[in-house]
Amino acid sequence: MRASHALVVSASILALLAGFLLVSRRAGADARRGALDWWDEGVEGFVRRRVAGTYVDELDATSGPEAFYRAMKAYVRFDPYCAFYSPSETREWQESTAGRYGGLGIKIDAVAEGLRIVGLLPGGPADLAGLAIGDTLVAADGQPLAGLGLAEVTALLKGAPRTPVRVGFVRGPVGADGAVAGPTRVVVVTRELVRPPTVYVRHLGDRGRFLHVRLLDFAEETADAFDRALDQAARAGPPAGILLDLRENSGGVLGVAVRVADRFLRRGLIMRMQGRTPEANRPYSASDRPNDLPDTPLIVLVNRASASASEVVAGALQDHRRAVLVGERTYGKFLVQSITEIPSRGVAVKLTTSRYYTPSGRSYQAAPAGPDGAPPEPAGLIPDVVVPLGREDQERLVRQWANEEGGPWGQTPRFPEVAADWLDPQVEQALKLLEGEQVLRRIPRERPGPRNG
Repeated sequence: MRASHALVVSASILALLAGFLLVSRRAGADARRGALDWWDEGVEGFVRRRVAGTYVDELDATSGPEAFYRAMKAYVRFDPYCAFYSPSETREWQESTAGRYGGLGIKIDAVAEGLRIVGLLPGGPADLAGLAIGDTLVAADGQPLAGLGLAEVTALLKGAPRTPVRVGFVRGPVGADGAVAGPTRVVVVTRELVRPPTVYVRHLGDRGRFLHVRLLDFAEETADAFDRALDQAARAGPPAGILLDLRENSGGVLGVAVRVADRFLRRGLIMRMQGRTPEANRPYSASDRPNDLPDTPLIVLVNRASASASEVVAGALQDHRRAVLVGERTYGKFLVQSITEIPSRGVAVKLTTSRYYTPSGRSYQAAPAGPDGAPPEPAGLIPDVVVPLGREDQERLVRQWANEEGGPWGQTPRFPEVAADWLDPQVEQALKLLEGEQVLRRIPRERPGPRNG
């Protein structure tokens, strides 16, 4: 049974299961009842061998099966990042880490009749098929969409690229009560790879001298999009400073995080992994490239939801004194997961296989809650400049981001009361620091000494 695997540093790529051991026992029981045709002794044996051989801490199986199972149960309880993915969850993981999926290129809201299109990717499959914002999807391949859950809708609309789906829809206008009116039309839409944007850029400050780059996550598609954003900005004239926004970014693919950090470093260690197997022990270092930006003033924005891959980038740039961290303490997830797929079964297991360390050797992994339910000790990176964000500002920021993320889809701003040019307190502080850096750069390096008078 051959397997493939990928390294992931993310606090929440998918909704995690309670733990692979508990899942495996439940799955085995369900399989005997015919509920899970993908679970059998071969899969269970593979998972147990993978745990014994690669988990970051050695589990002692010499005392017998029961002791080994108890050890696995213990680590699962204290390591919430381990999971077993069923076939559908494996497909979701693949789409999440890749940053692309086979679909129609639409953003939707659930309504009584089905799904209303609120955003449409220009040049995407639905756009080319003649669907429009405001249309309501009522059926897919003859299956009514009204009342279906998200998983059921996803299974109907998503699929392999270049496969067709017959979509029944009702074209507006929408009545005053929100209901659709009009005949049902049918159109065949050919699914294609859809790449939702993960990098958002805007220019801030006087004459737009500063570049604000926000990364939603570290999917495979993010690396090229990030490079394009920086290169395009450089062609228009190098920015006077960059704000790299990693707030609410829970992580993703390790290699993408290394590549992002590499853009701002000439040389040196970015991070180091430490585990029990040879592939779980390795350093990642910067490579000097012609298009790097090692001298541009840089601020990294972080908050309590900046985790894993975000902490790899922030920690490396902070240790090298390449960037100033602004915001709030990060999440504290300094573990690397290896997601191993079993191709012949379409299932996967995610196990913690390494701890990672910043260039200076820091590793701020959050400890589990105490047995009495006491909260764990604080973990994560501490910003150089701490700027708390109040609840009202946080809510306003989330609304601004929702408006921004709907833009590429042609979506009408959901929160028009929040201006696109509004600056939250953390960004305001970052701009002040960058503007201060510009002032310092204009001060002559050498000044005449004081005169005796």
